[in-house]
Amino acid sequence: MWCSNSSKLPFPVLEGQSIGVVPPGVDASGKPHFVRQYSIASPRDGERPGYNNLSVTVKRVTVDHDGNPVRGVASNYMCDLKKGDTVQVIGPFGSSFLMSNYAGSNIVMICIGTGSAPMRAMTEYRRRLKEKNGGKLMLFFGARTQQELPYFGPLMNLPKDLIDVNLAFSRASDAPRRYVQDAMCERAADVAALLRREETYFYVRGLKGMEAGVLDALRDIAVSNGLDWTALVARMKAEGRLHLETY
Repeated sequence: MWCSNSSKLPFPVLEGQSIGVVPPGVDASGKPHFVRQYSIASPRDGERPGYNNLSVTVKRVTVDHDGNPVRGVASNYMCDLKKGDTVQVIGPFGSSFLMSNYAGSNIVMICIGTGSAPMRAMTEYRRRLKEKNGGKLMLFFGARTQQELPYFGPLMNLPKDLIDVNLAFSRASDAPRRYVQDAMCERAADVAALLRREETYFYVRGLKGMEAGVLDALRDIAVSNGLDWTALVARMKAEGRLHLETY
């Protein structure tokens, strides 16, 4: 969904930041609902350039982690909004997941589900820059099925020379389970080549459970290609070239 700011005041954001949405009403204890944060899915100049707007990616919550029926307060509020409704927003927040401003940087994006929101923002910003000498964009994007993959249609329409897309579905009915780390290992030679380059930035976002698998895959790729993973990962973190944001 995208939101337009009718105020004359600008609401500046950067790729990788988030906003806070305040659901109206009170909880069962009579207290105002907590602010919910959503990653911004549009580039810094807005979902529609020049209109002071932005987009977020919302998944309607209807069951909890154990499969019990629930009604997500903020997600259902956001999904039920009508055009023209007013939403109380605060922020933006975040300075640890920002996109590299160097147009020639290589960006490797690894995400699942709605963790794709900042990756979409980064991809769209790079697309709008139209840099002929821009760095490589490589995406590893996972979901349970193709039907649960956000932005599937628009993603497939992006120019192949803009972004290298690798999809992984863990619950496809006609294929074995496949995760983002499996897709990474299939492209080990290309990932290793990017690991060797100091202008490469890695962004990992999604559920907490994916973090260990992704880091293990990067380690295995590095070691099998003659790289000192311990030294490399320490240097990448120190230089701000490895960004992890899991929840």
